[in-house]
Amino acid sequence: MEHNVTFLGYIPILPLIGAAVLGLLHVGTCTRKPIHEKIYGVFACIGPLLSFVLALRVFFTLKGMPEEARYLTQEAFTWFQVGDLNISMGFLADPLSSLMLLFVTLIGSLIHIYSIGYMSGDKNFGKFFAYLNLFLGSMLVLVLGDSPVVMFVGWEGVGLCSYLLISFYCEDTDNVLAGNKAFIVNRIGDLGFVLGMGFLFWAIGAQGFDFMSLKANAHVLAPGVALTVCLLLFVGATGKSAQIPLYVWLPDAMAGPTPVSALIHAATMVTAGVYMVARFSFIYAHVPLAGEIVAWVGILTALLAAIFGMFQDDIKKVLAYSTVSQLGYMFAGVGVAAYSAGIFHVFTHAFFKALLFLGAGAVIYAMHHEQNIWKMGGLKKKMPKTYITMLIGALALAGCPPFAGFFSKDEILFSALATGHYGIWIVGVLVAGMTAYYTFRMIFVVFHGEPRDQEAYDHAHEAPAVMTVPLIILAVGALCAGFLNLPAIFGGHQQVSHWLAPSLTEHHPHASLFVEIIAIGASVLAFVIGIRAAYKRFGAGAEEPQFQGFAKFAYHKFYVDELYDAVFVQPYKRIGDAIRKTIEPSVTDGPVTLAAKVYMIAGAAFKVFQVGYVRVYALYMIIGLSVMSLLLSQSLN
Repeated sequence: MEHNVTFLGYIPILPLIGAAVLGLLHVGTCTRKPIHEKIYGVFACIGPLLSFVLALRVFFTLKGMPEEARYLTQEAFTWFQVGDLNISMGFLADPLSSLMLLFVTLIGSLIHIYSIGYMSGDKNFGKFFAYLNLFLGSMLVLVLGDSPVVMFVGWEGVGLCSYLLISFYCEDTDNVLAGNKAFIVNRIGDLGFVLGMGFLFWAIGAQGFDFMSLKANAHVLAPGVALTVCLLLFVGATGKSAQIPLYVWLPDAMAGPTPVSALIHAATMVTAGVYMVARFSFIYAHVPLAGEIVAWVGILTALLAAIFGMFQDDIKKVLAYSTVSQLGYMFAGVGVAAYSAGIFHVFTHAFFKALLFLGAGAVIYAMHHEQNIWKMGGLKKKMPKTYITMLIGALALAGCPPFAGFFSKDEILFSALATGHYGIWIVGVLVAGMTAYYTFRMIFVVFHGEPRDQEAYDHAHEAPAVMTVPLIILAVGALCAGFLNLPAIFGGHQQVSHWLAPSLTEHHPHASLFVEIIAIGASVLAFVIGIRAAYKRFGAGAEEPQFQGFAKFAYHKFYVDELYDAVFVQPYKRIGDAIRKTIEPSVTDGPVTLAAKVYMIAGAAFKVFQVGYVRVYALYMIIGLSVMSLLLSQSLN
């Protein structure tokens, strides 16, 4: 079977071409007659949809190959050469990247279609879709990159696009600050990624720096070097995937348009860190300490974000903290070396989180951009399609069987229990109950009870078909995606885990049926307790609470942003101000100023001779010729 193909590069290139075309069209319309939104919409959706078709081709091509040889490559061109080492702009499709390609392109396409309705009437309609295409194209480069260097190109591309889209409504200073925050925090994480790549290159890069060569030669890594590489790469993951301590940018990212939130949280950017750890499983699997750190950081992030989510009043921020929490589950999965379980949760989460964000967008659209859940209520009657689809997404997120989130989350918790990570399992079960609580708190407050703002309620209406049809498709995924990886206890064969096996270095835990029943029972019990508590408190309607004590502390997110500002930002600004006032005038500006003064003095001296009179210049010439004649006559004598 031929492994080298020529169509892989088209998957990221198509949306990137779309971004260029849309950008040029938008720039052109600034000076000419505006282009109709439908034309922008068509150009915006063509690239993602064609990329999805090619992703299907990749999947079926790999499916027809022997399991041990399931990979496709394409070397587009040699990027740069260091001695005998060539770094190419190459692409690699294997079972892991093919699964990522399928849901990234599918959900990205649905978000593009949804955005046509959501962004209708926006003066920067074309620019928005140019950025959205660029975002999707960058993520596809990240997924398909055949080496850490190419992956990093996409890694930085999604970071740039997040900044552009979070601060899209740049007339509002708060939005710009949110975009800046996302960009700066991610640069901190990216430094760890770069250093990790540097250590890896120093250790085994001479043997080849693509993933297949690294995997073949990973055994030469000394334990200390391997641990250092794993931890530095994970620092990058904590930035992109919003884990402790670099999670603070993601809730503020809600400043962007709601489709952007859906794309960031479901199909791009935040999933990049989990994918990267899974891609480097051939190193992480042999460094247990690194895995322990990844797992504990993940599960503690899940707990912290769940606490915050229980007290938020912005519908998008509830979902944002939910994403941070679910990402924590994913890292807990890959941390206990259950890489397929972590990636499967990435897969199912993409469906129900895109559904919930786009559903929230439909609510915000109907409520004239109101996002406070305590100004909503009773919308079930006004928006039945949105309610039903969001209810399906909420059940999936909360881990209700047989919805998708139950199977993927349960597999992570079972893996933790079966491998003896009891602390991680206990915290994970606790977070599962909290997830059910804050998710249905949102559902009950928004859709049940009586309207809290009668005027807004009277004008609320169902979103147009271009927005509701993607919701229905995503709802089907949120309901059915879990059946793709049914464990044996439910009569399944874990097709996703078997599909991913050639790409991952993992050992599936073997545990008794009793342990599996305990894991499932604890997850279901946590869901029941959480939803019952939410129903008891909010099911029949409730007024906005006045938080006191711990609730107020959690509502303000434990003042972590204020702590970071006091510990890092303000001292940095004071140091900068001191440098500006003391060091810059004498050390930095001093030599420059001195050079300028020397030139001024020299210029003033020469100015005596540059008087601007022809007769004076003639006198200078006569004097000069006389001196030259005298010197010549002396030399001849």
